[in-house]
Amino acid sequence: MTTRTSDDTPARRNTTPGPERSGGANLADVARLAGVSRATASRVLAGRAAGKAASHARVLAAAQELGYVVNGLARSMMGVGRRSIAFVSSMMVGPTFASMAGGAEDVATANGHLFTMCTTGGDIDREAALIEALTEQRVAAVLLVGATPPTEEFEQRAERYAETLGRVGAQLILCGRAALPHLPQIASIDYDHRGGVRSAVEHLAGLGHRRIAFIGSLDDTTTSSQRFLGYQDGLADAGIPLDEEMTVRSGNTSDDAATATQAFIATHPDATAIVCQTDIMAVGVCRALHASGISIPGDVSVVGFDDMQLVADLTPSLTTVRAPFHDVGELAGRIAVGEAYTGPIVLPSELVVRGSSGPVRA
Repeated sequence: MTTRTSDDTPARRNTTPGPERSGGANLADVARLAGVSRATASRVLAGRAAGKAASHARVLAAAQELGYVVNGLARSMMGVGRRSIAFVSSMMVGPTFASMAGGAEDVATANGHLFTMCTTGGDIDREAALIEALTEQRVAAVLLVGATPPTEEFEQRAERYAETLGRVGAQLILCGRAALPHLPQIASIDYDHRGGVRSAVEHLAGLGHRRIAFIGSLDDTTTSSQRFLGYQDGLADAGIPLDEEMTVRSGNTSDDAATATQAFIATHPDATAIVCQTDIMAVGVCRALHASGISIPGDVSVVGFDDMQLVADLTPSLTTVRAPFHDVGELAGRIAVGEAYTGPIVLPSELVVRGSSGPVRA
């Protein structure tokens, strides 16, 4: 049965499934108004046609009149136009990752690329699906960020990602992760976790400390293991035997670190210094010491790692290891936009001495 309107005129039906066209101009509309072929309009709008031809000006004028917007995603999927660089991590953890992302974004935008930040929540399946989706969108590079267990499973996963991205001329770059010895073709930009903590322990030993504790996650991820090895190196350099009772396990939150510190100092009153795996943990350590009436650094010195912006404003300000997060991101970004990769890069860390470390108490 035909539906009629009130003036008895047949109502127009939507002859195609789904929503009706919204009215946005397409390439055919631009070509029709400019009086050129679709191929000519496409070349002009893609910047591949001579700028002096009369048809060139008509196409641009038609596009402006119709409000035509070039489909950048479609162009990138055809291998033309701007491509994106993706920053992929399990989660965005405070200013450290933000600084790394900022370094990469500076390079990406300066070279005409889009910059995308993605998180996986630590879900391997979600990570794999994300890599596949980014490949379909013809991403230029994926910066895979953060610590992982140094396992054969991760190497195999990284190899699959690199092969998937390679199908569209993209590359995988490990950003803030150690190089994979069996996969030298995968770029790696990292910083010196181990040497940074080693310098912190050496600093404390030089101030006379012998009972130096370490608080960290003590798991098998690259960041945790490298920083704990640095602690052991520093003790060995100073001739201090490793005492398992001076290692304290904590999650990477200030609350977890505060709880772990309260339990530790109750049973180890002889500890005179604490080296923390991260500044976030150091904040919790300092809070617990203050709450227990323990002076920093008069009774116990505290050293962190990362040099987050806020730690200079603590009372006392925190001695910490400065990691070059922005530089790591910038170098990874340069490789992502085409700079030659000649092998793994490990940037130096720097000990920043402030008020939270001092001579051992008499």
